[in-house]
Amino acid sequence: MSLLAATGISFKRKDQLLLQDVELELKAGELIGLIGPNGAGKSTLLKILAGLQKPTSGSIQFQTQALNKLSTQERSQKIAWLAQGGTIHWPLMVERLVALGRLPHLAAWQQANQQDQAAIEQAIQQTGIEHLRQRDATTLSGGERTRVLLARALAAEPTVLLADEPIAALDPGYQLQTLELLRNFAQGQRACIVVLHELSLAARYCDRLYLLKSGCIVDKGSVAQVLSAENLRNVYHIECEIGYTHIPWIIPSRSILN
Repeated sequence: MSLLAATGISFKRKDQLLLQDVELELKAGELIGLIGPNGAGKSTLLKILAGLQKPTSGSIQFQTQALNKLSTQERSQKIAWLAQGGTIHWPLMVERLVALGRLPHLAAWQQANQQDQAAIEQAIQQTGIEHLRQRDATTLSGGERTRVLLARALAAEPTVLLADEPIAALDPGYQLQTLELLRNFAQGQRACIVVLHELSLAARYCDRLYLLKSGCIVDKGSVAQVLSAENLRNVYHIECEIGYTHIPWIIPSRSILN
């Protein structure tokens, strides 16, 4: 079942074309990775898929509806967005910040009920932030902040989760924990798209990959197809050692940048 589909997506800012004729489909139960070098258009595409940025041309379908026909509340209930390097501006207690993930499900001035509290608690437990629940969120480290904001996204119980470089500020243990969480989230009728730079982790956890370069999809499909030596040379300008025994691994061995 297709949950999210992008057709002919292009995006221009001033005179610069950042995305060109992008086609993407996310099916239920999938964890899809968006990969590509810096400036390829990954974050811009993710914002458009979340409905946070209007494309210059093209359309987004959520299930059977045009994404732009959904109300802000409907979209917030169904699609959760985890921004790259998310900033926390207000000195809220962590538990209260996570609880904000339930706002799309509440009417104005409505208090959280037992179901809401259960969703909040589950998100806190899943992300391993129990010890942070009484902390002022503005005092958190970058890695702690990422995990708290992920908990807020999970508390919304969305159908689709869009995560922009969620492991960039995390140590290796929490990188693995976060990707396990995203992998477990993307089951049944739910799915996730994640922007990643760590190619070995993309190979290990993602069902399919979309490889972007200069605003275009240059390849898509299985991990083995997309993370080919030829693609890595042409897009990343690197030579790599690649293996798929037990746990996939991609080790850059030489830059071929001019």
